[in-house]
Amino acid sequence: MEAMRVLLVDDVHLERMQLAMRLQRLGHVVEAVGSGHEAIEKYPLFDPDLVLLDISMPDMSGVDVAKQLRLQHEEWVPIIFLSGHDEPEMIAKAIDMGGDDYLVKPVNKIVLASKLKAMQRIAHMRHKLKEASVQLEQANERLSQQVNEDGLTKLANRRHLDQKLAELISMHGRNNFSLTIIMIDVDHFKPFNDYYGHLEGDRCLQLVAGELKSTFSRAGELAARYGGEEFVVLISNCDKTQAVRECERLKQCIKKLEIPHSKSTTSNIITVSQGMVSWVPTGLETPENMYQIVDKVLYKAKEQGRNRFVAAEFT
Repeated sequence: MEAMRVLLVDDVHLERMQLAMRLQRLGHVVEAVGSGHEAIEKYPLFDPDLVLLDISMPDMSGVDVAKQLRLQHEEWVPIIFLSGHDEPEMIAKAIDMGGDDYLVKPVNKIVLASKLKAMQRIAHMRHKLKEASVQLEQANERLSQQVNEDGLTKLANRRHLDQKLAELISMHGRNNFSLTIIMIDVDHFKPFNDYYGHLEGDRCLQLVAGELKSTFSRAGELAARYGGEEFVVLISNCDKTQAVRECERLKQCIKKLEIPHSKSTTSNIITVSQGMVSWVPTGLETPENMYQIVDKVLYKAKEQGRNRFVAAEFT
């Protein structure tokens, strides 16, 4: 059984040192302190598996120390009270006050060794549970990522986009902030896919998505795959003037990718068209009607020759 980290709290120096040596001889790591205040200070730093706590101390009683530890730290760690009293009523009261066991001083060697074996089993189970909890949390994070992430581009998927847009509409409506939606379409993607093949088509979308993710990575920004070769960017607290700058910045970022497109009638490299709407929500808008509005201005950008952006007149 693995060694425990034991926090020993006793105001009597000689008794503290004697018990600390016994614990060390049994193979445990010991932090021995002489007051309740020291115990509270050392506890988070030492991270014990077991607390041996004198119930009668002048500065702060063991009962008060136990209460503080239970209040300040969510994770349960067993506390064994130490006392010179062996009356049943005293033992019962100590357990009621937050202790998990009770040892009478001077502590019998055989009793001490037996109690520690029991505590080692508990510590072992605690460590196993902590490991399982961490693994479960990691698994939940991976699952959440899979649920909210588009498999090909690794951007947020449509489900997560809808949820986030609804939240932002509500939040910006309450606070009277401007919200921006940019819908992006890869120009002439079908002829690109037909000519270069689906693998290159996927790679093209991944490169564009990577640029979106790095360009819009600040707090309050979300880049998502809307569907097919269409993407959506949400930008919090962003008015039309700033949104125009963001659209221009994105246009230049896509240009720098220099993805060849010999079948485009717009350019010899991949370009994108963008529709943008910036407005102060009322809080009553839905993602669906906002997509409809921004999709219409995206269509205008395509009609006007592509490789450009158009801003909605939205009031």
